[in-house]
Amino acid sequence: MKARIAIVMTLVALVFCWVPAQASTVATGTNTVAPTMKVSVTVQTVVELTLSTGTSGCTISAGSGSDYQMSFGNVNGLGVGTPSCGELFATTASNATYATTYNLVASFSGFGTLTGPSVVVTTSGFTHSSALTLSEGPYSAGTYGPFTTIPASGSAVTISTATSGATVNRALAVTVSNANGASGFSGADSATVTFTLTVS
Repeated sequence: MKARIAIVMTLVALVFCWVPAQASTVATGTNTVAPTMKVSVTVQTVVELTLSTGTSGCTISAGSGSDYQMSFGNVNGLGVGTPSCGELFATTASNATYATTYNLVASFSGFGTLTGPSVVVTTSGFTHSSALTLSEGPYSAGTYGPFTTIPASGSAVTISTATSGATVNRALAVTVSNANGASGFSGADSATVTFTLTVS
């Protein structure tokens, strides 16, 4: 009889030890519960480049067929009259150059060591490239240039953008030839300028 009782007691003890653990989303005999959740993300690098109207420049607005657009308005090879915007930068025996300021802001995030973020400026040029030339250069406190002719490719015009989100003051210039005859031109023309930001 004693042996039988001992066996029964042992079985009961095993049953109590086998009670499964409950999930942490449920708690009994208490007024609090603390479930956990793992949150995952994939952080990407990001780059952004924006252009805007300068302090004394022609208006830059959203473009049609391009991201931005800007017009110098009426210009001529002699540099006579009042510029529609910007200012007359210089005249020579063969041309007149009009200049305007603009602002450039390069923003970037998620990169490790930076070795020199920069913007390279290129252009396909005007249709009448013998009469019209685009140049780019620095601008500071009312002083333009020196200007460098914007090439179709390469890095001849490179703008340092070392600090993300910083506004960089720059200038664009269009030089108008005063030639006549076969090289002469009057009328509307346009050129597309590409600003390529590279962060490394």
